Amino acid sequence: MEPDRGDQPDRAADRGVTTAAAQAAGAVQAHRPMLLGLAYRLLGSLHDAEDVLQEAYLRWLDVDRESVAEPRRYLSRVVTRLALDRLRARQAARETYVGPWLPEPVPTAPSPFGPLDSAELRDSLSTALLHLLERLTPPERAVYVLHTAFGLPYAEIGDILDRSAADCRQLHHRAAARIVDH
Repeated sequence: MEPDRGDQPDRAADRGVTTAAAQAAGAVQAHRPMLLGLAYRLLGSLHDAEDVLQEAYLRWLDVDRESVAEPRRYLSRVVTRLALDRLRARQAARETYVGPWLPEPVPTAPSPFGPLDSAELRDSLSTALLHLLERLTPPERAVYVLHTAFGLPYAEIGDILDRSAADCRQLHHRAAARIVDH
């Protein structure tokens, strides 16, 4: 006896959703190291960076990906904006926090400082830079990280932050001066 097919879910539709989700995940995975590095450098916390990446992935699932010409650029924009929102919320919450904030250093890509015998030096430099970045405003921090760490041109940073290239150049100059002064 043939089973009643009216009660079974449409397997072709399920495969279509699964394929679309797999393609979306593939695009995020292809850019994950850069996106995680961006979020981490902006936030100073691996946990927060992972949360931002997860939220960016969920937003990527909801977007019409056919209309996105450059997925890396789109995802960079989403990650940057989510990280900036988190930074602003963190600054508001820190107003009531008692005690020093310490950044969470994590190992990243290979360093010019050599093998494991210089791990202590790398950790102290990473912590020092994160501590200095904490002194910047969220927009200054975003521009500084995007330009210095990722080499993005000011025009592209301006697109990400909805600012002009000249404004981004000024924010970078101000951020660099504040880092050197400390």
